[in-house]
Amino acid sequence: MTNRSFKNMPRTKDQNEEIRKNKSLIIRQAALELFASNGYMQTSISDIAKKAQISKGLLYNYFESKEELLTEIIKAGVNEFYSSFDTDKDGVLTGDEFEFFVRETFRLQNENREFYKLYYTLAMQPEVLKKVGELTAEQSARIFTTALNYFKKHFEKPETEMILFSSVIKGLSMQYLFAPEFFNQEKQTEIANRIIEMYKR
Repeated sequence: MTNRSFKNMPRTKDQNEEIRKNKSLIIRQAALELFASNGYMQTSISDIAKKAQISKGLLYNYFESKEELLTEIIKAGVNEFYSSFDTDKDGVLTGDEFEFFVRETFRLQNENREFYKLYYTLAMQPEVLKKVGELTAEQSARIFTTALNYFKKHFEKPETEMILFSSVIKGLSMQYLFAPEFFNQEKQTEIANRIIEMYKR
């Protein structure tokens, strides 16, 4: 059989699924970069198609709308983030799991900066905050309960300490993501060590 014959052979189902998966990832990455840099509301489907180097019509074969794209991006990022919390998923947070969560939080921000910039930006936009909340409600509730039980077990004023811990993490994350010149990776590690020293039990 000649090389031309191989080229003319129809693709298998697995090959088609792999092509679709790869193209979907390219579109999602293009959308993520544009949402993070230009804003969700300011980015159009045409912008995303151009960034992904495909036609607008082809993009609609993969995603029905810009909202669906945002949903898939948020789901993927949030699932990755939450997978680092209570790693054995037994509902009990140990000291070692707490330390792992803190370190993973900063590592993930280093590796997926665009997603976390987008996430924190959306959190400050009322028109999309509700949608983000709906996507993360179940996981957020589970983490809140597990974390609160950890603080209740180890601290005299658990609610206060938990709010303080959460505020510190969010504040540091936003400073690192939006003003990295004041907060390099070495300083990030130093601060992570300090947080662990304060709260690991």
